[in-house]
Amino acid sequence: FVSNENLKFLVYDIEDSETPDFIVNIDKKIISIEHTRLINPQLQEEENYRDRIIKNAQLRFEDKYKEKLYALITFKETKLLGGKNSEKNYTDEVYNLMEKIYLDNSKFEFRISSKRSRENILDTIKSFSVDNTRNFSHWQHFGAYLVEWIDMNWLKGVISKKENNITKYPKEFDENWLLLVSDFGTKASANRTDFIDFSVINSDFDKIYLYSYRADEVQQIK
Repeated sequence: FVSNENLKFLVYDIEDSETPDFIVNIDKKIISIEHTRLINPQLQEEENYRDRIIKNAQLRFEDKYKEKLYALITFKETKLLGGKNSEKNYTDEVYNLMEKIYLDNSKFEFRISSKRSRENILDTIKSFSVDNTRNFSHWQHFGAYLVEWIDMNWLKGVISKKENNITKYPKEFDENWLLLVSDFGTKASANRTDFIDFSVINSDFDKIYLYSYRADEVQQIK
């Protein structure tokens, strides 16, 4: 963030602290920086659930076959059901698919992917791509997602929670900043901010920055 060329900060020192998270000497000013990641907890829970299903299927497969597959799997948009039985059924579907592909092609090098016309054959899986040509094992959920506008009430809550730390600082600083980081390549961390009116945010922080990690772009929202 401080190295972003558009900000043109002259940074003399960065101290990893606790409260605040960082103490930074920028342009001869001693600045406190609170840092947090903008990750939607509900969406993150759904992503973790998908990842766990695929990881469990991978461990089960590799325990039986010791084969290295590179697999990209996309679930359908419908919400996955919770509970041990549902999780087991989803894991079985992923495992059975990978096992069938492997057993049918184990004597060959292969690259196999689903066709659009067959998307509805499987109950939960929308599409997949799997191959054994890369000599390393990697299974993951893969698919495009719609980036939605950031929820202002949620954002205000995140800011307010970090704002409470200011009164706990052991000393005063020239300025107090908040750094919000988003866009780590997951839907839970992706937030649209265009056309958002940030003037409604009232905060004790002197400056609030929104940093897009993948794009390396910074937006000052206060």
